[in-house]
Amino acid sequence: MKKSFIVSFLLLFSITCFAQKILIQEGSEVVDNIQRTGLYTIIKLDNKTVEKAWEKKLKNYGKVQSSKGVLSITGAEIPGVTSKPGQVYSKVLKTKDGAKVWWAIDLGSSFVSTSEGGSSYRAASQILTDFAAECYRDDINKEIADAEKALSKTIKDHEKNIKEGENLVSSVEKNKQEKINLENKLKENAEDLKRLEKEIQQNKSDQERSRNDVSKMKEAVEVVKNKLNQIGK
Repeated sequence: MKKSFIVSFLLLFSITCFAQKILIQEGSEVVDNIQRTGLYTIIKLDNKTVEKAWEKKLKNYGKVQSSKGVLSITGAEIPGVTSKPGQVYSKVLKTKDGAKVWWAIDLGSSFVSTSEGGSSYRAASQILTDFAAECYRDDINKEIADAEKALSKTIKDHEKNIKEGENLVSSVEKNKQEKINLENKLKENAEDLKRLEKEIQQNKSDQERSRNDVSKMKEAVEVVKNKLNQIGK
């Protein structure tokens, strides 16, 4: 893994993992051409990811219907917020900072708001807070998983480099030994060449001596033959 990539990855990881402040505010959105008051928070993460997670969260309170960017629940039962089934309207909007999660809860006589106050508002606010915290935790866990994956690759690359280094050292040592063996072989060959040259010279002398011996033996045979021929003459 290149050094520049590691530096960039660690910088990105430190930024995304920085503790996010979760702020719950009151705000209105238009649903079915009606301005409705609700609560919202800004989650500084990918809009689509947050929207998917929020829809899953809302299913804990009733059957979720989706239409024209509006998530709604009829007969919602939200512990700590509704004492009887209420109506939920919700939107997840893309912002420059990430995703705006807004919901309005109709208790029948009023909507949950700061003016309404009380336990319903605190519980609805806490649900948004917990959801945002959960999104950030999930995101950090993903970053950790990515970091661990990158670390694993870095370790493997490091181990590979170590192995390659060991192989190179081994190759160098092997090359040195082969050079020594070759030099010894060349030395042995040179000595063998000298020995063979001496043996060739000795063989020439031996051939000359044996040739003389052959000539002498031929002469001796002729002498004996002549003796044989002289018998009776």
